[in-house]
Amino acid sequence: MGVDRWPEDWERRKQGAACPLCASLGTGDDDDTMNVAELPYSEVRIDRRSRLPGYCIVVWRHGHVAEPTELDDEACGGYWRDVVTVARSIEARFEPVKMNFLTLGNSVPHLHTHLGPRYANDPTPGRPLSWDAILAADPSDAGLLARQAGAIRSELGVGEVTALSRTGLRPA
Repeated sequence: MGVDRWPEDWERRKQGAACPLCASLGTGDDDDTMNVAELPYSEVRIDRRSRLPGYCIVVWRHGHVAEPTELDDEACGGYWRDVVTVARSIEARFEPVKMNFLTLGNSVPHLHTHLGPRYANDPTPGRPLSWDAILAADPSDAGLLARQAGAIRSELGVGEVTALSRTGLRPA
């Protein structure tokens, strides 16, 4: 059995080299995610392959940071307020029985938190979900995701124009 190692360029990645999240900030929808909102400290997105209604990723949006410990107290508090605000919005709209907060960064070392709502029909109640249980191989229906994004936006009190303001996009 081989020994797993961190990638050779791990330190460079932690410093922001070729960071896919940095590159995607402010660009709106892309192949992997649908934009939900821009909050004071973060950008909120729905992963297109999510199997969990309301599953979001909250991404730090003020430059590259790998860990929350790199933020000053005000920025750290602001980031976590954004995360909890989004989690409360998901809880209010989708009524999960449990909310998981995953701040990992093991693959992409840019500060982001996965908000994973857990439901009564969950395949592993009382235990962590595998990534295969969270994300499907293929994207979910775009209309369904748009409705979920709209529901979260509504609960957050932001409109689509606000959510997409950095990209210059406007609703049709």
